[in-house]
Amino acid sequence: MNPGTTFGCSGPSTRSVVRVDALEEFSRSNLMMPSAGDPRGSSGFGFDRFHEEMRIPMRALMEPADPPSYPLKNSIDIFPWDDNFKTGLPQIDDQHRVLVSLLNKLASHVAFRSETLSLEEVFDALTDYTIYHFKSEEAIWADVFADDHSMAEHLAVHEHFIQTLNTLKVARKNAPFDQVAHDALDFLTRWLASHILEKDRFMAYTVLAMQGGLPLEEAKARAHHQMEGVTRNLIDIILSLYSVLSSNTLHLMRKLDEHQKMEEAYREQRRRMEHLARFDALTGLPNRVLLTEKVQKIMDQAGPHFLAIVNMGLDGFKVINDTYGHEMGDHVLITMAERIQGIVRGRDIVSRPGGDEFIVVLRDIRELDACIPWLASLLAASRKTIPIDAGRTLNLSASLGVSFYPQNEGITPDQLFRQADQALYQAKQAGKNCYHVFDMAHDHEVRDRLENLEHIRRGLERREFVLHYQPKVNLRTGAILGLEALIRWQHPHRGLLLPDQFLPLIENHPLALSLGDWVLDMALNQIEDWMTQGLPLAVSVNVCGQQLQTPGFTQQLRDALAQRRKGLARFLELEVLETSALEDISQVTKVIHDCIRLGIQFSIDDFGTGYSSLSYLKRLPVHTLKIDQSFVRGMLEDPEDLAILVGVLGLAEAFQRKVIAEGVETLDHGEMLLDLGCEGAQGYAIARPMPVDKIAPWAATWQVPNSWAFRPVRRKGDLSSFMHEASQRASKKTKSKR
Repeated sequence: MNPGTTFGCSGPSTRSVVRVDALEEFSRSNLMMPSAGDPRGSSGFGFDRFHEEMRIPMRALMEPADPPSYPLKNSIDIFPWDDNFKTGLPQIDDQHRVLVSLLNKLASHVAFRSETLSLEEVFDALTDYTIYHFKSEEAIWADVFADDHSMAEHLAVHEHFIQTLNTLKVARKNAPFDQVAHDALDFLTRWLASHILEKDRFMAYTVLAMQGGLPLEEAKARAHHQMEGVTRNLIDIILSLYSVLSSNTLHLMRKLDEHQKMEEAYREQRRRMEHLARFDALTGLPNRVLLTEKVQKIMDQAGPHFLAIVNMGLDGFKVINDTYGHEMGDHVLITMAERIQGIVRGRDIVSRPGGDEFIVVLRDIRELDACIPWLASLLAASRKTIPIDAGRTLNLSASLGVSFYPQNEGITPDQLFRQADQALYQAKQAGKNCYHVFDMAHDHEVRDRLENLEHIRRGLERREFVLHYQPKVNLRTGAILGLEALIRWQHPHRGLLLPDQFLPLIENHPLALSLGDWVLDMALNQIEDWMTQGLPLAVSVNVCGQQLQTPGFTQQLRDALAQRRKGLARFLELEVLETSALEDISQVTKVIHDCIRLGIQFSIDDFGTGYSSLSYLKRLPVHTLKIDQSFVRGMLEDPEDLAILVGVLGLAEAFQRKVIAEGVETLDHGEMLLDLGCEGAQGYAIARPMPVDKIAPWAATWQVPNSWAFRPVRRKGDLSSFMHEASQRASKKTKSKR
């Protein structure tokens, strides 16, 4: 029933509408009972002492209990007191008011199953109170109705009331709580309607009429007249209201009470979940979340000493789980948690982030070496045997990774944990049962490399890389032998970067393959464009050994050629570093043979820098040897470079390989090469690497220098004396520089 519900009730002679608020705040009324010296209680019946004894327990019963932990109501007034309950005799009305409050107290008790007050307490209070009330009331009626039959009937009803309460008290010991409570509430409601509102009111009206001077019979007649209509309607309303409340409102209150308990259960579950979210369920230690909060708080305090983060991982824990089961694994973890807590100080923190790892935070470390004894203690604790059952034990060990705070750079707790985790990995790699301290310098190198790799990956996605081309020519005729494709990075902030500024970073990394595939694809596109323009230029592309030996490389190249203009393969040359070719000579040889069948040329780049043997050179089916530029540049001044250069030229002639000399930076370099019989060359004295749009203009204007074009061809018989003269000149230049 909602507050403010309007009930329509009809009586014998009139019809009235009464508004009842069934959910008014509990305990609107205060205990109002006559006290010693009160004129209303000075009837001479000796109840003053009883009244004083009753004041404390009755007030405690009437005052509302402490508020619940949840915000919903836990009490109701089924019958809120108002003027309709008044008889006109203040002393009787005050006592009735207390009785109505007790009835509402019982209704709340029934609705909410209150644990703060038992039914026995309610029944005891009602019994004690009604005995007092009945004696007080009977004393008043005795002055008026002493010889009237209604007095005897009234006394019998009072006696029946007390007997019924005693019966209910006895039934409470055996009958269900709900049944006894409802029986008591039903009895008291009907008592309120039939006795208080009808019989007590009639007798009160009679007393008031006699106090006004009427004799007994006339006073009774007036009382009957006053009782007609409204009183009957009020009784009907009370009974109707109780029926509705008992079937609906109390049910609703029960539902509200159940809802409150469900909410409390939800809150308790939430508290447990929050606990589990911050603590490890197995060991009860703080988990990663709570540990992070604690470490952050310590870091915020910025103390003068170091903080050591120790990541402790049990060695071989998986074997224990697999061999003995997870129950034994849990036992091991709990045992280790207890041992660790027994070692550290009270201000230190022990946490289990999960798995077989614990994190120990050692606070107030005055110097880094001061934590070494603690680390030794942790390792020793992990090595203690753990009993399994009679006569059997487990032997364990642990590895420790350590990081420290503060550091030179700003850092977060998660970063500290990751550092300790990396150090733990190093300890396990070093053989386990030891500790490793995080190396900041090495970490910087790793982080820088990872950052650079990411920049390169993004640069490839954003098309920041470009190809420049450097011509290869015949020094005597000036014929363009081809172009070498050289990668450049058009960095958005650092400008144009040369290969040695980024290629070493991706060596042996998957990005090297991605970048190599991109270079090859772009070079093929450019060859096709030049062929379309009527400018057939061969292009050589550097491929690393990793790319060359990737499964499916030949097929990938075959597919790329099939998608382009026919005959393009003869304009493509692949350059392989000598050191790369030697890593797996058999595999490289097979790939080269397969590619040659497609029409592709091969050359060995930087020849002379490796340790190839004659058998290797014999087995590799390459067409050209590219002499490393370091020998070409140094041949004018260093007899050893000159000797190597002459040796390579001899090998090339013996194995019938073409030669390209790199590093031709001056006219003198070109002249020396021509004197040695080497005509193929590449270098700054010919042309620097240039963007693709500069190639055609350069090719149209390129002319070989006269000192090269008209250089006499030396006879092979003159080579020995020339070498001797050249060596002497180089030696003199070297000595003069010293």
